[in-house]
Amino acid sequence: MVMVTVSLWGVLPIFLKLGLNYYSAGTIAWFRFFFSFLMLFNFLFVFGSGCRLLLHPPIIGILGGSALAANYFGMTQGINLSGASNSAIIIQVAPLLLVIVGVLFFKESITLKQLIGIVISIIGFYLFYLDRLENVVNHIEYSAANRWVLFAAILWVLYMVCQKQLSIKYSAQTINLIIYAVAVVVLIPLVEWDEFFGGSTMGWVLLIILGLNTLLAYGALAEAVECIPLTLISILITLNPLITLSGMWVLDTFNVGVLPAENISWHGYLGGIIAVSGVVLVVSSRNKINSD
Repeated sequence: MVMVTVSLWGVLPIFLKLGLNYYSAGTIAWFRFFFSFLMLFNFLFVFGSGCRLLLHPPIIGILGGSALAANYFGMTQGINLSGASNSAIIIQVAPLLLVIVGVLFFKESITLKQLIGIVISIIGFYLFYLDRLENVVNHIEYSAANRWVLFAAILWVLYMVCQKQLSIKYSAQTINLIIYAVAVVVLIPLVEWDEFFGGSTMGWVLLIILGLNTLLAYGALAEAVECIPLTLISILITLNPLITLSGMWVLDTFNVGVLPAENISWHGYLGGIIAVSGVVLVVSSRNKINSD
């Protein structure tokens, strides 16, 4: 099940970039939450669990839903302004920030392996950043894209803190229902409603794919948590940018033409791999500590 999540999140930036040819970032982010909420609400309503909480959602659930809504919008904007590979790599700052938040606010310990992993990640991010500076066409848009992705990373950390607190009292699917519902409401001002009425068949197909991606990825992750150690899950999920890089490399190499070429050089790919490797080291060490 966890490989389903890894695969879906790996190809997600590519499908988001495709979807942005038809819809704005706000419209796509809203529809992903709306579709997932609708499907999950119907499922939970049939089995009679969790839906009543929507009438009186906890404050921390509202905060978490708002944070994840901002995360989705920021990530989509970053992909829009740069590309799938760039955003998939830069967003890996989020797990590093989560470790720092754990140390500063939750008094978690940090190990030598984690410090080494952070240093390795910084080197990888720097190499990848240098490659992008050399090859991007519009440096202003690239800088703006990175700011959006970093904004998304920070909001993801806030969401994870809220989710951790909610998990003490509520089930995973109930939490998801609250988060989806709040995000749907929060993102309403950013929706370009005319896009739905003027959308092409391909645009609607991509919207449905993106909605299913959100629903199935989180559903598969919830199932995997019950069967597989968290350490292994976290490591595998952290590797999903490599799927994004591979997918874009294939599209560029075979000149498929559905997306603009990203022009990543060999040292850009090397930087991305190094960055992901450092994050894996940090995440795996953290989970081993927490599981003791």
